[in-house]
Amino acid sequence: MIENELILKNRLLLWDIDGTLVKTNRPNSSNPHVNTLLRFGYSVSSDLPDLSGCTDYEVIIEILKKSKLSVDEFKLKEIFSEIDKEARKLDRISEFILCPGVRSTLDALKDKNWAYGILTGNTNSRMISKLLSSGIMNYFLKDLMFCCNFGESRQDISEKAGREIQKEVYQKIYIIGDTPRDILAARSAGFPVISVASGSYSLSDLSRHNPDLLIRNLEVDSNLLIDYLCK
Repeated sequence: MIENELILKNRLLLWDIDGTLVKTNRPNSSNPHVNTLLRFGYSVSSDLPDLSGCTDYEVIIEILKKSKLSVDEFKLKEIFSEIDKEARKLDRISEFILCPGVRSTLDALKDKNWAYGILTGNTNSRMISKLLSSGIMNYFLKDLMFCCNFGESRQDISEKAGREIQKEVYQKIYIIGDTPRDILAARSAGFPVISVASGSYSLSDLSRHNPDLLIRNLEVDSNLLIDYLCK
């Protein structure tokens, strides 16, 4: 990481991807986690809970639990490692759409000395694919991209970010996401958190978890977000 870049960009915003930055449209609502389990020969429940905000590892665990399936750790690692392969196949026929106001908000805050990292429940491969496919990869510092490894919850990832970020470099550090799990994970690592209702949760859903700031989306409430962060 270039030292001068850190000096100039002395405030940090860690972005969730799915529902916050990007929405993914897959044909027939195909799911790489379900497809991977089916390919391994498992019969998966069609009645799955809302898994928004879960990490890729947690999604697999929850699908197995809902389907009343039990696998050992060796098999679980094998399944987890195959998610990326299935996702790459789906990515070729999927559409990645920026959420409303994303690019203009990224540009506006960048001009006000905010640096950007990522804090996502996606694997590294899936994180990179979504950022590249949506055309926003270059906004984010590569050393500040935190994603899911085997066995990790969103809280684990947030706490990892808390340990690895050089806090003395930044005057402010915030997490921004679209689910209650983003709020809980930010709190576990001691980060203030901004919630945006651009995903599957409403303003009232998110307000019950008391984020530090709650906005409708990055298009209609961009000025509210910018004023709050730059006060």
